[in-house]
Amino acid sequence: MKRINKAVALFLTIGCLITQVKAQTHYGLGAGISGEKHTFFGKDAGKFNLSFNNVFIGQEAGLSNTTGSENIFIGTYSGYKNISGKQNTFIGNAAGDANKTGSYNSMFGHNAGSSNITGEENAYFGNSAGGYNTSGSFNTCMGSSAGYYNLNGSNNSIVGALANAVGFGGNDNCIFGFKAGLFYEGNSNVVMGSEAGYNSKSGDQNTLIGFHAGYQNLSGQWNTFLGAESGLSSTVGAANAFLGTQAGYANTIGSNNAFVGFGAGYTNTTGDKNTYLGYASGGNASITNATAIGALAKVTTSNSLVLGNNANVGIGLSAPAYQLQLSTDLAAKAGSPDWKVMSDKRLKKDISDFTDGLTVLKNINPVWFSYNGAAGIKTGDKKFVGVIAQDMQRIAPYTIDHFNYQDSLGNSTQYLDYDANAVTYILINSVKEQQKAIETRNAEIEQLNKQVLDMKQRLEKLENLVKANATASPAHNLASARENAEEVVLEQNAPNPVTRSASIRFFIPQTVKSATLQVTSGEGRMIGSYPIGERGSGQFTFHANTLDSGVYTYHLITDGKISGARKLAITK
Repeated sequence: MKRINKAVALFLTIGCLITQVKAQTHYGLGAGISGEKHTFFGKDAGKFNLSFNNVFIGQEAGLSNTTGSENIFIGTYSGYKNISGKQNTFIGNAAGDANKTGSYNSMFGHNAGSSNITGEENAYFGNSAGGYNTSGSFNTCMGSSAGYYNLNGSNNSIVGALANAVGFGGNDNCIFGFKAGLFYEGNSNVVMGSEAGYNSKSGDQNTLIGFHAGYQNLSGQWNTFLGAESGLSSTVGAANAFLGTQAGYANTIGSNNAFVGFGAGYTNTTGDKNTYLGYASGGNASITNATAIGALAKVTTSNSLVLGNNANVGIGLSAPAYQLQLSTDLAAKAGSPDWKVMSDKRLKKDISDFTDGLTVLKNINPVWFSYNGAAGIKTGDKKFVGVIAQDMQRIAPYTIDHFNYQDSLGNSTQYLDYDANAVTYILINSVKEQQKAIETRNAEIEQLNKQVLDMKQRLEKLENLVKANATASPAHNLASARENAEEVVLEQNAPNPVTRSASIRFFIPQTVKSATLQVTSGEGRMIGSYPIGERGSGQFTFHANTLDSGVYTYHLITDGKISGARKLAITK
C-alpha cells in the first residue's frame, strides 16, 4: 500500500510540473515554452527556442536554439549552442554541443561532433566521433574518436575506433579500421584495415587495404597497397602497386613499382620501375627497371628480366621441356645467328682434349625432313635440313639427350633431342686433319720436285757427254780396232737417253778369253752382269723396262781388266 501511495504521489508531482502550451510538453526548470510542437525535458532544455518540431531532452539540451527546427537533441548539453541549424539529430552527452547553423547532421555518442559549428549532412557515431570537426560536411565517422581531429575535412567516410583520429584535415577519404589512417590529412584516399596507413600524413589518392598496409606512408601518393603489411615501410614512394601480404614490405622511397604475390618485392627499398610477380619474387634493394616473374624468381641487376626460379619457359605450348622452348621456328635476332657462350677458363673444370674429327664427320648423314606435329611442335609442312637423332646416337652419342613431353591430358612421352654444338668442333678437328695431310703431301711433292730438278741437271750433263762421244765415228773406231786386233773397243749406246732398249756396239780381239758387260747405278750399285761370247765386232741389246729413270754406267771387263766405261741415261 505504501508503494502505491508513493507512485501516486510521484505521478501527481510530475503532472504538476509539466506545463502544456498548445499541446507542447515542457519538463524541467527553465525549460523553453515557446515554439510549436516541441518536447523539452531537462533543466533549461530549449530555453530560448522560438521554432517548431524540436525534441530536446537533457540538461541545457538545445539551450541556445532559436530558429532551428525539426531537431532532436538528447543528452546533457547536446545541441547546446545550436541557433538556426535544422533537421539535426544529436544523441549523447555534449553531442553536437557547438553546432550553430549546421543542418542535417546525425551525431550519436558522447561528444560526437561536439565542435561542429557550420558543418552539414554529417553522420558521427561513437564516443567523440568527429569531435573536433567544425565546418566539414558530408562526413561519416563511426567508432570511438573516429575522425576526432578532422577540423574541416569534408566528404569523408571514417569507420573504426580511433580511425583518422589525429588527422587535422583531408577530404574525400574512405578510412576503415582500428587506428586506420590515424594521422591522415591527405585527400581522396581509401584506407582499410587495422592501423592501415597509420603514419600517413599528406599523401593523396592512395589505396591502402590490409592490416598495417602502407603503415609508414608519409607523403607518398597514387599508391595501391593491398594485403597485410603490404608497403609497410613506404614513406614517400609514389605510384606503386603492391598486391599481397608483405608485398613491397621494405620499400621506402621506391616509385613506379608493381609487386604482386605474397612477399613480392619484399627487399626493395629505393628501386624504381620494377615489376615482381609471384610468391617471394623480387630483386636487389636498389635496382631499377627490372622484372622477375614466378615464385621465388630473383633478379639482381637493373634493366633485366628473369622468368621463373629454375623454371621452363614455353612460348606457344603448355608443357615446355627446356628453359626456353618455342612451338615453331619463328624466332630471330639481328646480326649473328649464334649465341654467345660463357667460356672463361675460371668457370670450367675436368678439361680434356676433344679429338673426334674426320672419321666421325664422314659418317654424319644430313637429311631433309618435316615435323609431324607430335610433342606440341607447330611448323606445318615446312621443310628443314638436319639429322636423325637415332643416327647421331650411334655416331656421336654425346650430342644426344632426351626430354619428356606432357600433353593436355597428362600423358608423358620421352623423345630424343640433338645438340649440334659438338659438330662445330668435329669440323674444326676435321679441317686440322686435312691440313696436316695437305702439308705432308706438299712436303713429298717438294722432295719430288728436287729430285726431278737434280735428274734434269744430270741428264743435261749426260747429253753433253753423249754429244762429245758422238764426234768419234763408230765405223772409224771399229776400223781402228781392226787395224790393231789386240785393242778392246766399247762404243756409246744408241739411242741415248733410253726409254725401252738400246744397242751397245763393241770389238773384242780373238785373243780375249773372257768378256763381261756390267751395268751399275749412279751410286755404284750393281744392276746387271752380262757375259759376252762374241769376238771381233759385236752388238749387245740392253733392255731398260725394269729400271727407273736415272743415269747408269756400263763397261767391259776382259780377262779381269776394265776396258772402257760409258754413261747410259734412262727416261720414262
